[in-house]
Order: sequence, then structure tokens, then C-alpha cells
Amino acid sequence: MIPLDPKAGAYIFGTRFAISCQQNSDTDKIEWRLLEANASSRCYEMVCLHTDPVRLVMDLISHHTLRTHANDIRTLDHYRETVDILSRRCETVINLLDPDKLGGARR
Repeated sequence: MIPLDPKAGAYIFGTRFAISCQQNSDTDKIEWRLLEANASSRCYEMVCLHTDPVRLVMDLISHHTLRTHANDIRTLDHYRETVDILSRRCETVINLLDPDKLGGARR
């Protein structure tokens, strides 16, 4: 499968997921979308929508560990390592998409 880039977002390396954000015109809040690659239709589908990126990261980690690599995770140490890696990758993406949210570099 060749991952398709989501509009206004970034692919999370090593997963089937991407994160995108967009400002809601009614509330002026940034909406964070978790997108999952659909191999059969060759597009991304929205999994969930949050105004809090931390909640979005929790959903991504949950979906990834339950769907993608659940058979590979045999110990709690391996689970903790997976959570740490994914949370750092998500933090990087969130800082790139909205630097003010987590204190990342300014654009």
C-alpha cells in the first residue's frame, strides 16, 4: 500500500494513521482529525475528531495497538515502548501543525 498524504496533515510513520488539523470557522477552535488509511479504497477515512490533541493521541495509540500490532506486543515493557515511540511521533506532528498547542517552534 502506498500511503496517500492527508490534506493539511502528516502521516505517522510506522502506522496506518495520519493526523490533520483545521480551524473550525464557527468556533475558531482547531479541530484535530485522526485518519486511517483504507487500503482497498486507497484513501484516508476519519476515525475521530477532537479539539484536544492529547485525546487524539490517546485514540491513535489505542487503535494502533489493538488493530495493527496487537499480536506483536507480548509484554508490558514492549507496550510501554510502543506508547512512548508513538506519543513522541505524534508530538512532533502536532508541533509541526500547530506550534502554539504544545510549545513547539514558531512558524
